[in-house]
Amino acid sequence: MILPIVLQHLCPPFVSFFGLGAVSAAVMSSADSSILSASSMFARNVYQLAFRQSASDREIVWVMRITIFVFGGLATLMALVTGTVYGLWYLSSDLVYVIIFPQLLSVLFVKGTNTYGSVAAYLFGLVLRIGGGEPYLQLPPFIYYPGWTTEQRKHHITGEMEEIVIQKFPFKTVSMLASFVGNFVFSYLAKYLFESGKISHKYDFLDAVVSSRSGEIMDKTTLVTRGNNIGLSELAPVKPRLSVTLAAAFTRRDTLPEETVEEEEEESSPDFSHNEK
Repeated sequence: MILPIVLQHLCPPFVSFFGLGAVSAAVMSSADSSILSASSMFARNVYQLAFRQSASDREIVWVMRITIFVFGGLATLMALVTGTVYGLWYLSSDLVYVIIFPQLLSVLFVKGTNTYGSVAAYLFGLVLRIGGGEPYLQLPPFIYYPGWTTEQRKHHITGEMEEIVIQKFPFKTVSMLASFVGNFVFSYLAKYLFESGKISHKYDFLDAVVSSRSGEIMDKTTLVTRGNNIGLSELAPVKPRLSVTLAAAFTRRDTLPEETVEEEEEESSPDFSHNEK
C-alpha cells in the first residue's frame, strides 16, 4: 500500500500515471494467471480424471472457459465482501495449512492413500475449518469449539457494532490433523471394502482402487482389474525378437538368429508381396 501512496502524493502527475499503470498491470497479471491456473487444474485434475476420463480436448477447453467465469465471479464476490486484502491472504494461508498440507504429507509419506481418502479428507478438513467461522468473510461459526467467547467489533462497511465469536481453541491445527488422519482412514477403508467384495467393483466410479492403474500403485505384486486378479508370476514370458528392418541393416547374416533370417527371406519373397496386395 505504500507504493501507490508515494506515487500519488510525492511524485509528478506523469510519474504517478505510469507508476500506477505498472502496478495495476502487475496486479491484473497475477490475478488472471491465478484464475487460469485454478480453472485448468479443475478441468484436468478434477473433471477429466474423476468424472470424464474420455473427455476430448475440445470439451476440456470449454470446461476451462466456463470455470474461468465461475472462479472470476467468486473472486470478485470475495473481494467485495472482505474488507481487507490481508484477510484474504490470511484465509488462503489457513486453507493451505488445513487442506493442502495434509494431502502433501499423505502423498509423500503414507503408502496406499487413494482418491476416496483424499476427497473425504478435503471435505472433512474444510468443514472443520469453516465450521469455526471466519470474521474476515462474515461467516458465523456453526461449530463452537471449547473456550469460545464473543467480542464487539465495528463493521468495516456500515460502521455499526456487531458481535463476533472468537475461537480460542486451536481448531485450525485440529482440522489439519483430522484431515491427515481422515485421508489415511478413508483410503484404507475404501481399499478394504472394494478388494474384499463388500462393495461391488462397479461402484468404484473414481477408478481409485480396483482399476489396473491404481492397482499397480497400491500393490506392486498384483495387477488388479475390474473382475480378475492376475499375478505377475502368471504372465507368459515375452520372447525378444529383432525387427526385420534391423536385420536388413546387417551385412553379416550369419551373426543373426536363424528365425530372423527366415522371416526376412519370407517377407522379401515375391509370393509374400503378392499375398500382401
